[in-house]
Amino acid sequence: MALSLFQNFSILVAVISITLEFVRSSKVQYQSVIMRRFVLGTVGGLIGILLLMSTVPINSERTIIFDFRFVVMYLSAMYGGFISSIITSVIIAFYRIAVTGANANAIIVSTSILICGVLLGALSHLKVNRSQKFMIMNTVVTLTIITASYLIFDNFYLFIINSLMFTSTTVITSYFLCRYIHFSIANIRNYWQLKIDATTDHLTELANLREFDNRFDELFEQCQENQMPISFLMLDLDHFKMINDTYGHQAGDEVLSELAQILIKSCRSYDLVARIGGEEFAIVLPRCPKETALSIGRRTRQYIEEYIFCKDTHAIRMTVSIGVSSYPNDANDPDKLMALADEALYKAKSAGRNAVVLAQ
Repeated sequence: MALSLFQNFSILVAVISITLEFVRSSKVQYQSVIMRRFVLGTVGGLIGILLLMSTVPINSERTIIFDFRFVVMYLSAMYGGFISSIITSVIIAFYRIAVTGANANAIIVSTSILICGVLLGALSHLKVNRSQKFMIMNTVVTLTIITASYLIFDNFYLFIINSLMFTSTTVITSYFLCRYIHFSIANIRNYWQLKIDATTDHLTELANLREFDNRFDELFEQCQENQMPISFLMLDLDHFKMINDTYGHQAGDEVLSELAQILIKSCRSYDLVARIGGEEFAIVLPRCPKETALSIGRRTRQYIEEYIFCKDTHAIRMTVSIGVSSYPNDANDPDKLMALADEALYKAKSAGRNAVVLAQ
């Protein structure tokens, strides 16, 4: 029995660890709240099924079994709220009946699972601290287990022994796994924050130079392998130093931030927009031929020329010079493509600024 209980516990810890690693290495945190709760509830239900597949039999007929399903239900409610709790409890309850059949014990347990799922989901929204919520929710779990045990066991001695075993192991496991998950979530948040800090320009929230170098090479290689065009736009604000000297660096920072938003709105979701210097920006346009890139550059230049920066304070007008290069028309490697766009940008500056120039 002890070995079976340890196996059940090991499955629970292993699956939770794998799930946390998936969360850390994916972008699941960017999904909608409702979607995350549906996913968490479903994952909780699947974990419950895995636990039911390696249950600890209490009687020889295997109609009374023990596992850590209530721990999964508690965790699902604690971290996913009402929706997750309901989904998890419904999946576990129906599978419990499927495993042992619709006998009296299975119906009692499944009903208690559903009731407990509803109560835990409701209690998950209590405006109390984590420790108080843990105590309240585990009290509900304990009462549910005791009630179900009372209805199942005819022998009072078996009822007391099994109730103590069920509740103590469930509450203790819930406590340590809750601490483990809380610690892991904090580490995941720190990981993503460090990743953002390492790859994002803090002022404009665009990709920084390091991130730009890595992603530009990847995008170029993908387009080259798929024999698709890729275009490069190098942009530089005209007379930006004058803005800092005239209005101050705070106004200059506001101009850069507003320009970044203009560039993002001018591009597709999968385009790469980066700040690669003080007032110098780069846009990488995968699957974009030279003519389309030129059109985007001209449209962006015109929009910036007509836009009023720092509208509430200084009402600044700016212009931008842009150099455009494209694969396969101009170059066959990313460094050459960037160099040609830089040369075209220099020609735009030399020709009087506020212009878009194609690489030759």
